[in-house]
Amino acid sequence: MNSNQYEAPIPAVAPPQPEPTNDSMRRLQIGVAGVLTVLLLVGMAGLIGDRAREKVAEDAAATETVKMPGDEKAGAAPLEELGVQPVSKESKDVNAQPGAKVPQAASSATVPDLEPDPALERARQSAK
Repeated sequence: MNSNQYEAPIPAVAPPQPEPTNDSMRRLQIGVAGVLTVLLLVGMAGLIGDRAREKVAEDAAATETVKMPGDEKAGAAPLEELGVQPVSKESKDVNAQPGAKVPQAASSATVPDLEPDPALERARQSAK
C-alpha cells in the first residue's frame, strides 16, 4: 500500500480574521491624547509667563538704583562732569601746526539760510 493513501489531507491555514474595529475606543484614545497635549501646552505657557514676570521684576529692581542723566540737578559745569575741559583763547593747541591760522567765527555774522524770508514777513503784516 501506498503511504500517501493513509495520510489525511492537511487543511489550508486560514489567515486570522481581523478583530472588529472598536471606533469608540479609538476616538476615546485620540481625545485623551489631545486633552493631555493641550494641558501640557497650557502648563508650559504658564511657566514661561511666570519666568517673564520674574525677569521684569528683577529688571525693574535693577533700574531703580541706576541714576538717569536727567534725574540729578544740573551742575554749574556739566561739561566738566563729562570730562570735557573748556578751552580759553590763551591756551595753545599742542596738535596745531605752527603758523596755522584757525578761523574764528564772527559774532555779528549771519547765515543767509537763517535770515527771515521777506515775503513771509510781508504776508504776515498784510494778514493783520
